[in-house]
Amino acid sequence: MLQQPFNALFCDRFHCPIASYEERAFRECLYWHARLLAAGSRKVKPDFFAEDLKFIRKLGAATGLREAGAEAHDFHQANRARLSFFRTGLGIRVPERKATRLAEALFSEARRNGFDMQ
Repeated sequence: MLQQPFNALFCDRFHCPIASYEERAFRECLYWHARLLAAGSRKVKPDFFAEDLKFIRKLGAATGLREAGAEAHDFHQANRARLSFFRTGLGIRVPERKATRLAEALFSEARRNGFDMQ
């Protein structure tokens, strides 16, 4: 039973080296309007997306949809614990639903192509 982690599946799909996973997945998972603000926000306040990047790293290590869902749930709870007008009101963050849908797509595709995922 071969189980590839999410980051490997992501890099295969988006044709990027594994070393670029975190940055590329971060950009890919952001809401479109947040992408426009992310670069400037990170220069002004480098830790603004710290929780998002932590979630992207943990999601990258997930080897199945159950793990990915658990990471998304934990991230959702962290966002709820730290309500912020920018993060929750304006959506300047990585949305866990978008990341989870991407994980579902990649793990489903891997399963169809012969990899057995949890």
